[in-house]
This record gives sequence, structure tokens and C-alpha cells, in this order.
Amino acid sequence: MALSTASTALAAPPKLAQQLCAACHGMDGNGPPPIPRLAGQQADYIAQQLDWMRLGQRDDGGAHKAVWDRLKNDADIQAIARYYAAQKTAPPPAKSIDPALLARGRKLYTEGNLAVGAPPCFTCHGEQGEGGSAAPRLAGQHAAYLAQRMKASDTPQPPARMEMQEILKTLGQDDVRALLTYMATL
Repeated sequence: MALSTASTALAAPPKLAQQLCAACHGMDGNGPPPIPRLAGQQADYIAQQLDWMRLGQRDDGGAHKAVWDRLKNDADIQAIARYYAAQKTAPPPAKSIDPALLARGRKLYTEGNLAVGAPPCFTCHGEQGEGGSAAPRLAGQHAAYLAQRMKASDTPQPPARMEMQEILKTLGQDDVRALLTYMATL
């Protein structure tokens, strides 16, 4: 994405985030499920996703249609991305977890399932789900949102998602459930 240095009539974050994002994502980026948490996510990743939505390259179900009338330049996208990246992720809610499912998910995340061509998740998403240069942060994300995004890999996505689509095709529903259980603890 080519960054614009043009200023805008919109206020800088956090007012810009409050005007355009907080109703769904929360002012601190820790909105309710299944809305994705933006808090602590990589700024570059947030900016890329917003740009893809703005350009119609990522289907967001029309959720951001009203935003695009007011969010017109790359500088605004970068400002929102930096603001939410700097926020702290709220801890996941405490709940009962099946230890066997958690162990299976941890193993898939850390070792993959090379027999079916699924590499370890940590190679792209980081050992603690912190994300990497080509992959988003998973730590602190709502399990419901992660499940939604894994299902979205069945539909056409931007080029960066194609590799994820292929990996998810190799995993059965039980493997995906185990991964979601583990990722919800990151």
C-alpha cells in the first residue's frame, strides 16, 4: 500500500478510532466476539486488512461500507492501525477446557501435521501467537473470530490468504477444533 502524507479533516486517533471503529471493536480494541480484537495486532496487518477491504479485495460482508465514505486516505488507515496496535489485549475469559483437546491443539500448533502437509502454525504466527511479517497475531484473539476466519478460507481471499486456504484444506474438523481450543489460550 502506498502511504499518503496528505492530512485529513478527520481527527487523529483516538478520536478517529472512536468515530469509525469503537462502536464494534471497542475504544481499546477489545470488542466482543465475534468481532476481531484489534488491540495488540500488528499495525501493518491492520493497515493491510483495511486497505484490502477498502479496495474490495477482502469480503467484510459490507460491515465497513459506512467507514469508506469517511476514511479516504492511507494516512488515516495508518493512524488507526498504529493506535490499535499500541493497545493492550484483554486476557481471555477463564473457562473449562478439555485437556486432551488442548494438548492436541498445542501439538498441531507447535509441530503441525506433516503427514497431511500442514506445517506448524508457529512458523508464521509465532511461538506465542504474536504474529510475524506475513501472518497476523493470534494471541488474545476471540476463538469465535478465529473460527470464522478459518471458515472464510473456503472462499476467495486476497493472495496472502491462499497459503492458509491450502493448509486448512488438509486439516479435519477435529484438528481445527483442537487448534482453536489451543489458540484461545495464547
